[in-house]
Amino acid sequence: MTAAAPTAFKVRPARLGDGQPVKELLSELGFTGDSATVTWIVRHPEMELLVAADAFDKVIGFVALSHRPNLRWAGRIATIDELVVCKAWRRKGVGRELLKRAIDRAKVLGVKRLEIQSLEAIEGEDARPFFEKVGLKAATLGVYKL
Repeated sequence: MTAAAPTAFKVRPARLGDGQPVKELLSELGFTGDSATVTWIVRHPEMELLVAADAFDKVIGFVALSHRPNLRWAGRIATIDELVVCKAWRRKGVGRELLKRAIDRAKVLGVKRLEIQSLEAIEGEDARPFFEKVGLKAATLGVYKL
């Protein structure tokens, strides 16, 4: 019989040494990342990276928030670029707490609009029910990529 994962975790600002764990979480979803980009984000004045860590300070999730001035909104807007929780910690409140902290930070920054970019489904899991459960609404938005 395997022991259940503990439910105690903390949320803190990312540190320079968190690059490898963040990269590993991204790889769980099939994406590549690198420690250098994590360092860049940690040092960037318009980016914030918060991590959730277990009782041993092992990174179990993260949220990346970028914010910048926007002409159309006549003020600052923010985007949650990434919200990732490792499989073993999903449905334990980690994603909800990370999202809450990012939203709270956006409010402190006085953002006029907060956007979340999400793929339709990753690993067969649809994020829409989660976002709707925390009170977010889908926006009609054309996204194009190059």
